[in-house]
Amino acid sequence: MATSKPTDGSLGRLDSVKSISSIRTTLLNDLVSKTTPNCEVGVLSLKLLMQLLPEYLQLQGNTLICNNQHGGFNLFSNGTCSIDGEPYNINNYIQRKVELKSHFDYKDYRESILSKPMLFLINAKKMNNNPASEKTFALIVNTRHPEIKAQFEGGMNNVISSVFGENYQLQFDLKNMVAQYLESQNFVLTEKDGLSFCFTFKMDVFLDIFYLFGLSKKTCQVNGNITSLHCTKPEKQETVKMLLAKITTPLIKLGGSTDRKPSLYSLNVSDEYSFEACTDYFPETSSVSPLTS
Repeated sequence: MATSKPTDGSLGRLDSVKSISSIRTTLLNDLVSKTTPNCEVGVLSLKLLMQLLPEYLQLQGNTLICNNQHGGFNLFSNGTCSIDGEPYNINNYIQRKVELKSHFDYKDYRESILSKPMLFLINAKKMNNNPASEKTFALIVNTRHPEIKAQFEGGMNNVISSVFGENYQLQFDLKNMVAQYLESQNFVLTEKDGLSFCFTFKMDVFLDIFYLFGLSKKTCQVNGNITSLHCTKPEKQETVKMLLAKITTPLIKLGGSTDRKPSLYSLNVSDEYSFEACTDYFPETSSVSPLTS
């Protein structure tokens, strides 16, 4: 279901003090398990992501190149983006609004969006700062994590059983989750349109009164534990790179078996000094500092 455009050369087990949707930080050392990486949602600067994984994401002129033929990400977009205030085209992405006209289309779409980690480009700025402080971050949704995968599969299963007509629409919305996290880090979204995507299942029927009156349009709010993957020290960047490599490695299923769950090892909590905070980006993952003050 990806869309391509020709190139022209051209992101401790600690609950928030305010218990914001159970979002919490996680130690980087706990993120890379022997099986499925124990990271639900990660956020880092797009510049750092391109630095760590140039084989999947890179800038060429005024185009963001997204390579995902062998691993990589499913980038959700409308085809253009703003990166640190500059406009860019995207050459390979999944449309944020898709119309499906058959059960085959639905099956293909469902398998496609869950086959790789989801990538969303978000722009945010420090609170009370001018728009010139806007920076672009990458939001990575780990679709291999059981909790995340269950939300998407559950949303698609529930909408089928809860609508009456042949046609329906389902939107997945990540805005609330991300906005709350950014607020806890003293950042604010400068645009919100890019944090949702939807599909419409539309059969060739003469009249579907339920769909016409909006009774078959559902929204699934996606929630998860967000981990700041921002880091400046080379040894920490290597840890993040190893985590991202595990998440983006092509998934090989044997005998139709489902993806493996995190090992018990990945749930251990180890003590470590806090990472140094950075004023330009989110604070690096900390073992002691809650998300809210």
